[in-house]
Amino acid sequence: MAPISYLLVLTCLFRLSTQRSTPADDSYVAAVVEYQAAGTTRGNLANYQKHIQDAAEQNADIIVFPEMTLGRGGDQVEVPIGGRLVDYPVPALNPDKYHEILVNVSAAALEHGIYVVINTEEVVDCTSNPVGEDCPEAKRYAFNTNVVFDRSGAIIDRYRKINLFGERSRTPALTPDLGVFNTDFGVKFGHYICFDLMFQVPALQVVEKLNINDVIFTTMWFSEMPYLSAVQIQQAYAYAMGINFLASGANRVEVGSAGSGIYSGKAGALASTMPGLPTTRLLVARVPKVPGQVSSQTPGPIYDHPADHDSLVLISDPSFPSHVTRQLVPGVQTFTLVDREVSCTFRINMKENQPANGVSSYKYRAAAFAGVRSFSGMATGGSRVCSVVACTGDTIDTCAKRFTQYNSNTTAIFEELSIVASVPTPVVIQNVSARDSGFFPVSLDVSIMPLESDYYSYSETTQGSTTVYSLTLNKKDAELYSFAVWGRYYLTDGNEADPPLAIDDGENNGDSGSQNVTDIPLPIEGEGEPDSACVHVISSLMVVMVLGLTLNNLLIV
Repeated sequence: MAPISYLLVLTCLFRLSTQRSTPADDSYVAAVVEYQAAGTTRGNLANYQKHIQDAAEQNADIIVFPEMTLGRGGDQVEVPIGGRLVDYPVPALNPDKYHEILVNVSAAALEHGIYVVINTEEVVDCTSNPVGEDCPEAKRYAFNTNVVFDRSGAIIDRYRKINLFGERSRTPALTPDLGVFNTDFGVKFGHYICFDLMFQVPALQVVEKLNINDVIFTTMWFSEMPYLSAVQIQQAYAYAMGINFLASGANRVEVGSAGSGIYSGKAGALASTMPGLPTTRLLVARVPKVPGQVSSQTPGPIYDHPADHDSLVLISDPSFPSHVTRQLVPGVQTFTLVDREVSCTFRINMKENQPANGVSSYKYRAAAFAGVRSFSGMATGGSRVCSVVACTGDTIDTCAKRFTQYNSNTTAIFEELSIVASVPTPVVIQNVSARDSGFFPVSLDVSIMPLESDYYSYSETTQGSTTVYSLTLNKKDAELYSFAVWGRYYLTDGNEADPPLAIDDGENNGDSGSQNVTDIPLPIEGEGEPDSACVHVISSLMVVMVLGLTLNNLLIV
């Protein structure tokens, strides 16, 4: 029997080796897990091991798990990347030297020959002078940490979260080191954690400084309407940055956490999910090494019924009352909103839908914002936005919300919708090798998912100190909660958030900042596009020049 067993082992090894991606391949296979945590560490470890096995059976080269869904009961794990791991890099082969979390995940990575990325709470005891650690004080530190295992079960990278979202018991990374590792299939990955996505370091820096095309994201995201629900911003980031993005989200719908996906640049979601009910899902997709150049069939987005999202807690952007807004009306309308350095030109043809008797429909507002917003009181950050947003009523405080119960045919029908955002051109900050601002095409439909990439067109044109971002809806059947060019301006991070604007209760339909609204006369049929002479002076010569450029980019029908 021994020779037969030997042949079986050789056969299995040969099969595994031929199914692994190599540097010569033009793609690799990735897996991410939308994961609802169990109540114990042991239960989560068993679930993780099963998902690792399932992913490997689908030929995945790498699998990613979410933020803070593994350890329970105060588990704190040492990850001595510059110490003990130098001599003993495989916890599975040295179980007496490491926490059971590292030992078990290492064993699963080794058994199934797959890269594994987990997130855990890491502890460093700086009272004992640990080798390879930066210890500013003699105390115990706790970090929110990603840990990466290679196919041999060795720990090859550790990344500590730089931008904490509350997390009072933890310390931000003591130095802003980027998470980066290489693989045997020729792909270099960057990786970071949850709230880090909102910041220049690491979200822009890891891509722009290191020229990385593939980024891993572990998260327990708290979805926010209208711009920052989980899959919505994941897809927008991958699209705008032109990268592959592997996002694994914790599933706790009762607090608003859900959303995972595998994205490839402008191709959008290769696989994604935004459950409204408690869910665990393994997503697997073949990822092109050149982002956006998809040549094989992919699973695509998984759409749950919109009524399922009645159970998903969604918070609202607290800065929306600070936006300059205008309420939309049925019919064709073309106008510009200006807020400081941001100019937003809209061309809209909207008609009302026909819901069932007694069912309310959404109203809509166009909005512009240039200022500082709060992230749920945890931090503040600069933002530049041009958007169209659904509201449950006529006043601005009803915007960026959905009705508590889903009903069909309550969103408007947009026969035409285009947004042209004119903003200061992003500038590279030399000491971090990343731009001072970033802009993203965001959208949200009734399934709390972004529109698929063929539903819209997005372009960027730079003319000196002004950059114009154009976002156009391509299909009329989109059921929209929001459609926006959403941007971050990182140099005002940490400043005080802007207060709400005064509301005009008179003839401007409760518009906010109505003095910054300029109507653009529609062209008479056959007479071509309006030129800059049709535009009223708004606030400065620079804005008028920008509007002239903007109008030349509008699609007039």
